[in-house]
Amino acid sequence: MKSYTVNELISALNQNILTSTGLVEMYSQQIKLFDGYLNSVAELNPEAMSIAKQLDEERKQGKLRSPLHGIPILIKDNINTKDQMHTTANSYALADLIAPYEATVVEKLRDAGLILLGKANLSEFAYFMSYDDMPSGYGSRNGQVKSPYHPDIDPLGSSTGSGVAVAANLIPLAVGTETNGSLMAPAYQNSIVSIKPTFGFISRYGIIPISETQDTAGPMALSVHDAALLLDVMVGYDPKDRYSNVIKDRKFDFANASEKEVQGKKVLIISFSNHPYEDEEIALLDEAKEKLESVGILVEQKSIEAVEMKNDASLLYEFKHGLNQYLDSVKGFTKMTSLKSIIDFNIEHKEKCLKYGQSILEAAEKTSGDLRDPQYMEIRKSLLKDANLFEEIMQKNSYDAILSTWWMSYAPIAGNPSICVPAKALVDQKPRSIVFVGKKFDDENLIAIAHTYEKLTQHRIPPKMAF
Repeated sequence: MKSYTVNELISALNQNILTSTGLVEMYSQQIKLFDGYLNSVAELNPEAMSIAKQLDEERKQGKLRSPLHGIPILIKDNINTKDQMHTTANSYALADLIAPYEATVVEKLRDAGLILLGKANLSEFAYFMSYDDMPSGYGSRNGQVKSPYHPDIDPLGSSTGSGVAVAANLIPLAVGTETNGSLMAPAYQNSIVSIKPTFGFISRYGIIPISETQDTAGPMALSVHDAALLLDVMVGYDPKDRYSNVIKDRKFDFANASEKEVQGKKVLIISFSNHPYEDEEIALLDEAKEKLESVGILVEQKSIEAVEMKNDASLLYEFKHGLNQYLDSVKGFTKMTSLKSIIDFNIEHKEKCLKYGQSILEAAEKTSGDLRDPQYMEIRKSLLKDANLFEEIMQKNSYDAILSTWWMSYAPIAGNPSICVPAKALVDQKPRSIVFVGKKFDDENLIAIAHTYEKLTQHRIPPKMAF
């Protein structure tokens, strides 16, 4: 099936060439054809067709909720939906959970007229389950997600199902989440685009948490513009998430930001003295420099020493604190009542649940889970000091973005926006992308720069799906 941009789908819907019911049928068929192998979809929404019919009727009456009215989407299966679908984080322990309330981001998607076609698989508990060689994209409920490009390519991150489904043309848009790279990594490995917005721009209410200070949802798509369209729908202040205060009085237009003037913008290509780039990476960064300079962007280069920021110690506290709070909010809708109850359940069902152990869950349970704990506060303070390096470099030197062929911990820990854009045609087993990091609250300029690079290179090719 042809891969459509979201703008093409919108145009076809507006011209009555396609209907939303037709799109639900089309993408459901794609899932039926290919997902038996890929395993990217946790479950389909039994109400999707009836929702599509309602939205088609609204379109006939001239009532469009947003530009994305009637477009199907998959959301990561750690995001609450108050419907017939489960919310499980790909954990067998939570296989009984049908959430009693909707995540704020899901409310926004529905209000904008998007059709929740289903839930996407993920690494169990968003890849915060075990230190013991647990592969990306694996969970005890639904097993392993696979790359659409090659069986030996690791789909990476925790938003694996969301990334794979978009890459394989099973859906035009998906929502993933990131704590420490779980939007950037699967986008990178699956040759798609993802935007991690400034921390706090998207409410986390109703999302199974890892980190109170790092978690965010974000869009995944085939292009920067498509992702920006979805980001417009997802952002906004939510009184149920105090961290969203940062966007309370801010107005953004991310979709149109992709067409903003970039001449005179200033970017830094960064390299690392203790982690030298391979020849292919150097060539891709040289190309990026040439292309960006051709449209009047000032490009500088700098080498720094990469700081190893191991934030597991802080995340363990935050995970216990956040998960116990979340489980309390869904009390009575799952047998699980605490992190400890999940650990015990996994031990009772070890053949199904503990193929790769649960060392992270056990380490988190050993912490106080108290975010006022002096030890936790000191760890977080030290992390922020190191992680703010990129922000300090950009502010001090008036850079609009930092570019690399790596995704790094600086942006997720400090809360900077990031965008991943494919940097080569993926015809081998080595995915490559450019990761753009911007200043906090400067997401529009970052989108403009990333879109410009994408437009000038157009590297992405779809997978052959020869399986």
